[in-house]
Amino acid sequence: MKPRMPKLLCAKFRFTRAWILIVAVLFLGVCLLSRVETSGAVSSQAYAQLRLLVEALYEIDNKYVTEKRERDLIYGAIRGMVASLDANSSFLTPSEYQESLRKTAPAEASAGVELSVKDNLLTVIAPLEGGPAWQAGIRADDHILKINNQSTRAMTALEAAKKLQGPAGTKVKLQIIRTGLAKPVDVEVTLERPAVESVSHYPLEDGFHYLRLRNFKERSAQDLQKTLRSIHGGAGSLRGMVLDLRNTANPNFEEARRLASTFIGGDLVYTVKGRQNGSRQNYSGLKDYQVIKERVPMVVLVDQGTGRAAEILAGALQAQYGAILMGSKTFGDCAVSKVFPLKDGSAIIVSVGYCYTPRDKVIQGKGLEPDIPGPKKDGEEQPAAFTPAQPDKARKIPDSEEIRQDPLVVQALQKLKNWGKQSATQAPLPRSLKKKQVAGSQSLPEELT
Repeated sequence: MKPRMPKLLCAKFRFTRAWILIVAVLFLGVCLLSRVETSGAVSSQAYAQLRLLVEALYEIDNKYVTEKRERDLIYGAIRGMVASLDANSSFLTPSEYQESLRKTAPAEASAGVELSVKDNLLTVIAPLEGGPAWQAGIRADDHILKINNQSTRAMTALEAAKKLQGPAGTKVKLQIIRTGLAKPVDVEVTLERPAVESVSHYPLEDGFHYLRLRNFKERSAQDLQKTLRSIHGGAGSLRGMVLDLRNTANPNFEEARRLASTFIGGDLVYTVKGRQNGSRQNYSGLKDYQVIKERVPMVVLVDQGTGRAAEILAGALQAQYGAILMGSKTFGDCAVSKVFPLKDGSAIIVSVGYCYTPRDKVIQGKGLEPDIPGPKKDGEEQPAAFTPAQPDKARKIPDSEEIRQDPLVVQALQKLKNWGKQSATQAPLPRSLKKKQVAGSQSLPEELT
């Protein structure tokens, strides 16, 4: 007959572990509820939901087939909570948080792709035109199912972005699915250093010019200023501009502010609103950056790959410069996040404010609707086939002739030519309203900015 004491000891140990776990969760709950009580928003539902969490942890700790560490269970619960907020919020373990605090050099190379989480799928907002992902045939709104055979199901956009960085020449295997594809496709991307110009310019016709903004990097505003001065100082008059923001989704909000300043000077660019009533921060342009002081007809091209800083710029030009948005609805990803360190050295990154255009339209989750829809492309109703990159034939950035034949550019040019003949021009906000908005603003905490 086997001795019973070890079983009793094990049962007692499991019982003690469970109660330690429950006491820890209850202590956390009391702290949270005490904070809620100070705001007068506590309810019986809050206590009931906390009891549900304790109950689930108790059952898992006692009955799951293998033993789990308490910390792993708590971290899993926190990770799930934060992931349920939005694509910009995430949880960092102590080691991950310490790594983020270290001042390291920028990644040597990357895939050149902006990511988010949409409908619980890791989603491409936009590939950088000319970058490795773009060269491999990846498009906006593609869903990445695996990175190097690892599922992205529980992966945040931040975690995925790190896996797409590394030494130049590194090959990364992606499995993607696209609307219209019958099954996932495997794609190999070779990491490279970004070497694509952020600003390109092509003259269209006499007095009309096409400007392409591919990326919002540190000196993009200076590059745009230089281009605008060369156009403005050239022979002939400046009759209109087409600004192409398609497939542009860099998160550099400050660069968006500087880029907008080249057209609107010191006027309001965007507003960030937090949770508390009256909690807002207005971001106005920089007067010294303004190059085009007179109003010039402008059409801004947007699509589902227009996101983040590009949405800020598009919204500011529409409201303050009278620009017309043409194309399709933008992605709708424009939130300001803050890092909150936790007691054990871990941290959570949480969205604390959403971006609004000068017309007080929220961008996050909504996107910007175009004033004029773009033309449908041939075969747009058909499933989108995936065309992999050919090893012996690199994909090329469109040249001036291809740009002039782009159906959306053709439509935009026609709109510019008929600018004064139709009443579809979007008038900017009255000057008095702009002053009222800025004067009545209240600042958010400094961390938000």
